[in-house]
Amino acid sequence: MVLLGLLGRLLRPYTQTYLSTLDIHQIAYDTMTTAFKPKQALGFDGALLKELQGDVSDSIARQLLEDLPSLNESSVIHDNGCGYGAVTMAIMESDPPTGTKVNATDVNPMFLAQLRAKLTENPSWPVKVETMDACKLTFADNTYDLSLTNFVFAGLPDDTGAASHIMRTLKPGGTGVIAVWAEMPWHVALENAHHKTRGAEEPMAPFLSKSWYKKERIEQVTEEASWKGVKFVQKEAYLNLGTDLRRWATIAWTFLGTPVGGWQQRDEDKWDDALDSIVEELQNCEGFKVEDGVNRIRMVADVAIAQK
Repeated sequence: MVLLGLLGRLLRPYTQTYLSTLDIHQIAYDTMTTAFKPKQALGFDGALLKELQGDVSDSIARQLLEDLPSLNESSVIHDNGCGYGAVTMAIMESDPPTGTKVNATDVNPMFLAQLRAKLTENPSWPVKVETMDACKLTFADNTYDLSLTNFVFAGLPDDTGAASHIMRTLKPGGTGVIAVWAEMPWHVALENAHHKTRGAEEPMAPFLSKSWYKKERIEQVTEEASWKGVKFVQKEAYLNLGTDLRRWATIAWTFLGTPVGGWQQRDEDKWDDALDSIVEELQNCEGFKVEDGVNRIRMVADVAIAQK
């Protein structure tokens, strides 16, 4: 528990997008305790995680508001699995009607601390922050006009339960939203680097094996949770990989490429081969572009929307 508390303090200033809060805890643990680590691997630094992840979740959150019912003076909104508050900030920065209220919940206190710090800077924002598990919401039935759950479902142990709670807590006529990543070119690049340097039979690196959460699964889960009339939209945003693509690949391979059982000597020996593979695939993926010297890749989100 002491170690987990330390990790929470180390990670508190940093954000999440395509990594779950549990993933980030595990990244820190693995980085700090692995018996062997390749000499090329970076030491744990929360600033590197921020550099790795960028602000694609923020961009998607802002875009989502354009497709949802207009807010009014009595709107009550749930930012479910809020993380550092990308959805909450998008709502507040959109100048919502006076009287709009937001409840932001997450199971991880380190992210809630970051959101609370943002609220301290904006004391007029009508936002309440609580520690709460998305799979076990304690809000009363028929509480919310709008419930948004962005890039959380891949890390949930009971996704059907979470979807059921979203619908249960919506008012009649309220709108539920679940967003998951549909296209992550960086993920494919790292998967292929894993296969090329470790072999096709090697179990996939843990962080890579559990990152995908497909539209088909959301369709199944929402049906099981009695969502009716679900429609899907897609949103895209570009992840900033910086001016040095190999640096980003080094950060990504260090934090996301740790194999089952930990690093081995072969990973040090083939480190450059892995980075070469990642860089080449990123440069050749369909969603890659360079703007003003900055490398970017397109990420696409599938978004399920339904009314109660």
